[in-house]
Amino acid sequence: MSERPFEALGLSADADRAYPLLVATRGVADAELARQMGVSRARAEEACGELAGRGLAKLGRDGRWYPVPPQSTLLPLVSRAQEQLRRGRELLDRLGVEYQRVHEGHRAEEIVRVVEGQAAIGRWAEQLHASAVSELMAFVRTDKDTADDTVPDPLACGSAAVPGIRRRVVFERAGLESMGLDPLAALDPPGTRQQAFVRVTDRLPVRLCVADHSLALLPLPADARPPDPVMLVIRPSGLLDALVTLFESVWADAVPLGRPDAGPSPARADAGSARSAVQLRILAMLVSGSTDAAMARALGVAVRTVQRHIAAMQRDAGVDNRIRLVWHAARHGWLDDGYGRGEVVPSG
Repeated sequence: MSERPFEALGLSADADRAYPLLVATRGVADAELARQMGVSRARAEEACGELAGRGLAKLGRDGRWYPVPPQSTLLPLVSRAQEQLRRGRELLDRLGVEYQRVHEGHRAEEIVRVVEGQAAIGRWAEQLHASAVSELMAFVRTDKDTADDTVPDPLACGSAAVPGIRRRVVFERAGLESMGLDPLAALDPPGTRQQAFVRVTDRLPVRLCVADHSLALLPLPADARPPDPVMLVIRPSGLLDALVTLFESVWADAVPLGRPDAGPSPARADAGSARSAVQLRILAMLVSGSTDAAMARALGVAVRTVQRHIAAMQRDAGVDNRIRLVWHAARHGWLDDGYGRGEVVPSG
């Protein structure tokens, strides 16, 4: 047991020592208590007076000091002390959170900001695009929930060709045909090359655009927002790191759309498989699930022209249907988008 068992209750050292001695006797005079405590009589009287003031002792008619039963007096004191300790712990926790917020971390509103309204969202989209230095990454969804949406698509954040900025975009397969365009042609306007890398997946979890792993735009889905469009602006944090990890995971599993200017992977290209830029674009749209009519509209050619190019690629691959053509293209590197092969992004 501690030498000061009741110190937490606010008793002085002398009163702390005196109370157990009173409990062990049937009444004790000041002089005897002073002798047992090894202190002066005045200190013993003062200790007994303190105990009496706390309801722990009383002075009898015979001039001797008697203890009051501990359960009736100490338990309320212990309960009050426990409550004070609980409140102190809560205060300590609150102060710890405040200290971390001010000195070690960031305010919640500095990490995630809610932007509402089409005009405000458009300004943030422009700011994200302008802030990019090396790379933009985007998930583009064009399903029923977003086709008629007034929120600027994350793709718009990276559609303009900016020298030196690499763009990686993942489309949903079902939405490409509804867009009626060749995604590579749309992302790389005339005069630019190898800045946009496009892949396709069956389903995207969210719409997203990230600039340089330092700023992200996350439009809220249609079923989770009020009538006015709402978007989250996310700054460097664990949440942003998780979104980047999500993008990389989806990107790794998505199917690349071949680039007309990248050519087949040197390590996987098969002999005699030279393909024109038009054929590679057709192959890219074929992988994405586009119909012949949609491909013809995107390229500005006749449907029969698209079909002739597909037939030529089938002969080149030695296959007799489009499914086997896509499989052959994937196996032999026709679909490589060039990302990760060590190309240098053009600086101008």
